[in-house]
Amino acid sequence: MKIIKAILGIGLISSLFSCENEVEINADFEEKTYVLGLIDAGADSQFVKITRTFLDNKTGAVQLAQDPNNLYYDSLNVTLNELDNNNNKVNTLQLNKIIRAKNNGLFTTERNEAYALGEQLKENINYRLNVTKFDGSNVTSGAAKTSKGVRLIKPRVNGKLNLADDRETILSYRFEFETPKIDPAGEFSVRMVFNYLEIVNIDSTPQSIEIPITSILNPTLSSIDHVFNFEGQRFFTAITDSIPAEINPPRRLFLTDGIDIIIEAADADYTLFRDINGPIDGLAQTRPEYTNITNGIGLFASRSTIVNKVSLSGDTKNLIVALFGDSDNLSKYRGFESE
Repeated sequence: MKIIKAILGIGLISSLFSCENEVEINADFEEKTYVLGLIDAGADSQFVKITRTFLDNKTGAVQLAQDPNNLYYDSLNVTLNELDNNNNKVNTLQLNKIIRAKNNGLFTTERNEAYALGEQLKENINYRLNVTKFDGSNVTSGAAKTSKGVRLIKPRVNGKLNLADDRETILSYRFEFETPKIDPAGEFSVRMVFNYLEIVNIDSTPQSIEIPITSILNPTLSSIDHVFNFEGQRFFTAITDSIPAEINPPRRLFLTDGIDIIIEAADADYTLFRDINGPIDGLAQTRPEYTNITNGIGLFASRSTIVNKVSLSGDTKNLIVALFGDSDNLSKYRGFESE
């Protein structure tokens, strides 16, 4: 009996080792259309990126990504349909293929295709993107509503930004923002741009310094006022870090409405897509799938960019001149002059 068991055991082991050792890890491949588009009613042009998925069991993905023929369709008809409140089409806009510059990376720079519409869209309107292939396959589509963006409450547009008092004390400033009541933003970010003029001999050149203010998530999609206290020292530190002190700096002059408060907002679809496709940092290492594209994958969503013009207060300008306009203090001298 022991001899029979031994023979059976040897036979089982032999059968395991004699099995084919090539394992197919890829399921049957099905090509999909990948769409990435963010429409913006405040932009002069709209751009949509459309590619296709690819797979070759005999060739690595990195090598395949260097061939633009693997990424792009030969021909597509791409349109943007304006819809009314009942989702009926009222207008059709044609997007055209363009070639855009691309930085070096994993994918080829030989031919970077996108589809463009060279005009503004209407605010607070539903749009449907349709991508038609000429092989008889189903139309790939996505829908988004252009946003009103996020409103700057304080400081008022064309108002004053006060970051110092008359005793040359640096202050904090309470920014206030309001999301719209209908279709509020899923998130928004705010940055400040300090614009000034540099003069060398008779030549003048506009210059600017960008200072991040805050990023705010609105996960409940509520229409509420958002408040952020900005420490004024960040503004003065940005000047110090961006402009070197020197013995003979250019003359630097303030501009009227020389501060841009730029608010960039995105809808809830964008926020969800970004969060799901971001880095996995939790204990659960599985990633859920999310797309709002029909007959394809990717994202078609809405964003907005609003530039609000404000001025620095007189006390703030006086402190800039006091800190950076004194030629006797060469360690801080940056050539700023009072008006």
